[in-house]
Amino acid sequence: MMVTSTHPPKLYWKTCTALMLLLALTWGIGYLNLGLFNLVIALAIALVKAVLVALFFMHIKGSNRLLQFAAVTGVMWLLILILLTLSDFLTRGWFS
Repeated sequence: MMVTSTHPPKLYWKTCTALMLLLALTWGIGYLNLGLFNLVIALAIALVKAVLVALFFMHIKGSNRLLQFAAVTGVMWLLILILLTLSDFLTRGWFS
């Protein structure tokens, strides 16, 4: 059985190149001392890389609405769990 892709191979190579460039950017930012912004920039780059992987390698882009809904629901659930964990952590008085 032959597996067909929903995206042309050229798009996969462009996505892979973008991921490698973002990896190099993350690595380069690691050597700069930007204070608190090191974490913010690293997380922003990681978010962009995660979106690229989800959209193209996991075939979220161009798929049916049910798969897109499942992906969005998973992200929303992750955010709820992080919010609940942070609400517990921040109410313990360590930052008071």
